[in-house]
Amino acid sequence: MFRKWLYYGRDLIHRPSNYDTAMSLNDKVLYVSTNSEFSVLMTNNVPEYALLTSGKGFLKNLEDTTGLLDVKYDNVVGNYDIDKADIVYYVYGLLHSPEYRDMYANDLKKSLPRIPLVRNKEAFIRIGKELSNLHLNYEKQVSYPGVTVSVSSDDYKVTKMKHPKKGALDTIIFNNSITISNIPEKAYEYVVSGRPAIEWIIDQYQVKTDKKSGITDDPNEFSDNPKYILNLLLSVITVSMRTLELIEELPEFEIQE
Repeated sequence: MFRKWLYYGRDLIHRPSNYDTAMSLNDKVLYVSTNSEFSVLMTNNVPEYALLTSGKGFLKNLEDTTGLLDVKYDNVVGNYDIDKADIVYYVYGLLHSPEYRDMYANDLKKSLPRIPLVRNKEAFIRIGKELSNLHLNYEKQVSYPGVTVSVSSDDYKVTKMKHPKKGALDTIIFNNSITISNIPEKAYEYVVSGRPAIEWIIDQYQVKTDKKSGITDDPNEFSDNPKYILNLLLSVITVSMRTLELIEELPEFEIQE
């Protein structure tokens, strides 16, 4: 759950036309991992090659000139009795089900997910849509209730965020002037590609200098808004908690015979 600038040079990008098509459609990409740590995430940005540890991405919308794709969609719509526009949300909701992940744990380590028809599919569609909107707008969420921010000066630059001590997950020292407290430890249960989403922000938004090139990656230069990184961290805390709450709302996983 983080963005970086992309140099979109056609001599550098592998298969650039693939992304030209996706971005021209203003499309959403549903990404799933295909390794021991199953994850699923939806994005509307050009995904990094190793997103979710070299996972697979599927566009929500596809241009089709052969008619074959429409036939496949019609088969799914007919067999599952789901509107074409809702298929991606049904899948997204289903892939977040802990019961689904437990039942198909071995398969998910080796192959792409199989999508069964389940009872209460309307609930999976509704929650899948809420999860999609939440994850696509992960930068725009308000601070989670109860989380506090102590600010002693107007210095919003970050060098390296950290917890005050090992195991003190309820607090993040943003910099020498800002501390975030009362973070629900449950928020760290939302894991993406083997790491809590919050920890991804802590790890990726730090000043780093590459030893070989000498190039410094300074996240403070990403946005003109000096509060961007702070607001992002607060937003991801909310996304983590709200994701877990929505997962708890999912109905029982029952395959329809």
